[in-house]
Amino acid sequence: MSLEELNTKYNIFITISRMKYRDKGKLRDLKFGIKDIILTKGVRTTAGSKILKDFIPSENAYIVDKILAEGGEIIGKTNTHEFAIGATNTSSLIGPAKNPYDPERISGGSSGGSAVAVALGLVDVGIGTDTGGSVRIPASLCGVIGFKPTYGIIPTDGVIPFSWTFDTIGFLAKDISLIRRTIEALAENKIPFISYSKRRPTLGLFLFGDYETSKALEPVINKLSSYFDLVQIENELLIKHSRIVRKTIALAEASSYHMKYYDKYKDLYSSDVRKLIEEGFKILATDYVNSLRIRKVLLEEYFSIFKKIDALISPTTRIVAPKIQEVIGNELKYRDSLIANTEIFNTLGAPSISIPVTKLNDLPVGLMISGEPYKDGTVLDIAEEIMGIVGFIK
Repeated sequence: MSLEELNTKYNIFITISRMKYRDKGKLRDLKFGIKDIILTKGVRTTAGSKILKDFIPSENAYIVDKILAEGGEIIGKTNTHEFAIGATNTSSLIGPAKNPYDPERISGGSSGGSAVAVALGLVDVGIGTDTGGSVRIPASLCGVIGFKPTYGIIPTDGVIPFSWTFDTIGFLAKDISLIRRTIEALAENKIPFISYSKRRPTLGLFLFGDYETSKALEPVINKLSSYFDLVQIENELLIKHSRIVRKTIALAEASSYHMKYYDKYKDLYSSDVRKLIEEGFKILATDYVNSLRIRKVLLEEYFSIFKKIDALISPTTRIVAPKIQEVIGNELKYRDSLIANTEIFNTLGAPSISIPVTKLNDLPVGLMISGEPYKDGTVLDIAEEIMGIVGFIK
């Protein structure tokens, strides 16, 4: 099927518009899909919203300029949950991005279009953003790799914000080497790709609760026990408070940004996105400030875990991709199930990657590997080693 035919079937691109500046550079011969909250000069940027359906930016985002300067080709602007405030990609200007394993199911979001474009081979690298799991969730549900680097490594200049404290450029691909190559070309500062030592690494089993994806991952964990030392990590304080802190900060900042649209365009928002913005308006300044202070304590708690491990591993999501018709109208319920494991690492600004390692009822299940801030290389190395052991699911 052609790109246009696949786009009609899976709702991948909001706008197809090829952009290419030169044939030289570190990203030569690579094709990219750019999430439609990232500004593109002369090409509309809708943020998946009726509010911005005709918005044509006058400048490129930092990441767009860098991709084009390094010889990459941009195929188009990929589908996103409205303003990236959602985990299902069902609330979008053009409707849901559809799962490549079953088009009746969600892609996950908010970077769903980028994940589907990668899964179907339309692009080599999908560019998304990750504020609570928006790259890793669709990666898990669509059977591709999704990496959220350490917060701030890639500048977010020219990205329509959800939360300035947590928004992070993320990358989707079928090969970790492509993610490394892309980040090395795009990073404003040199990334410390510090690998773990050559001793037998220790992985902390984290967030493995009593839900379907944990059980599906049991054979994978058993296999990894022959190659890694595995230890159970329990930290209820970190789990409980990191979720509250992230939600408070993210929604307060989202409502701050959307004040300029809300009064005039309130009825144009999708209902789930509007509810979250309205929840943000109710957050007290004292709660916001206290959350910023608590976040520093949580970071100290997180660093203490790594005195005895090299990385944490977790199920990326607690569920596999549900059907679109079950999700529509229930986005907030499914949002909680999808971000429960991923959002912790946004609170901490930590590098975190989802890799496809198994299936449940013929649907992909992702394993998440997370590490200390600025040890992105360790996370990528361990993820690559695990994929070499387990293999890439088809």
